[in-house]
Amino acid sequence: MIFSLTNAIFEELIWRGALLSSFSEQLGEKWAVVLTSLGFGLQHYSLGFPWAVCIAFSIGGLFYGGITIKSKSIVPSIIWHITLNILMFSSGLIIK
Repeated sequence: MIFSLTNAIFEELIWRGALLSSFSEQLGEKWAVVLTSLGFGLQHYSLGFPWAVCIAFSIGGLFYGGITIKSKSIVPSIIWHITLNILMFSSGLIIK
């Protein structure tokens, strides 16, 4: 369960905090969201998740990036990510 919390916070700080804001300045918000979402999915592929799951994670990245841009805050994406990690942990998708 601790992993579910810390993982969500650190992933959001990296992907939507540091990378999304940096890419937004360089490429614009739309491309920043697309690139960080693809990277988010590929990161999970490198951890051994199947492609179908990684595509779902990339779609989740679009959602997290979109709510970060719209709200001008990383907090909503952190809350959503923690919630989904807890649900995945509870269902056994994340190894207990």
